[in-house]
Amino acid sequence: MRLALFAAALLLGVVPAVAEEACETWTAGAQEDEGGLVFTVAACATDRPDTYLFLTCSAGEVFIRYDLAAGAERSTDLGEVTDVDFTVGVSTQRLSMSYQEMDGLFASEVPANGPLIALLKSGEGLSVVDADGRYPIHSFGLTGSSDALSRLVRQCG
Repeated sequence: MRLALFAAALLLGVVPAVAEEACETWTAGAQEDEGGLVFTVAACATDRPDTYLFLTCSAGEVFIRYDLAAGAERSTDLGEVTDVDFTVGVSTQRLSMSYQEMDGLFASEVPANGPLIALLKSGEGLSVVDADGRYPIHSFGLTGSSDALSRLVRQCG
């Protein structure tokens, strides 16, 4: 249910509010949605600025939404679930993500203080790709990620 509400928020205006500045550095702040303010961390891919990674948090869980299929030559299957690799340097965290028809993004949740969040706070660059290689790999800078994600985790309680 929370993912559906967040998807609606994205469709109703969160994306334009963070789009311009997200490519320079990771952003963090409250964004308005239909149910009120939602603290959101956002970044866009350095190789494809219209490809976004969004993170929100509630009750100790971080909700991740990602445009895995951006630039793909194949259509996403309804209800598709795929493993996605988040790699910084030589470290990789794999996350099972499901396609959300409402906004066309893949979504999942992870612990706020878990290994994926720690990985996203480290290094200089992030690559994201599905484990089967059906979708394009995208790259993200990590400038500002540590601060943005630390703020997100503090909001998570």
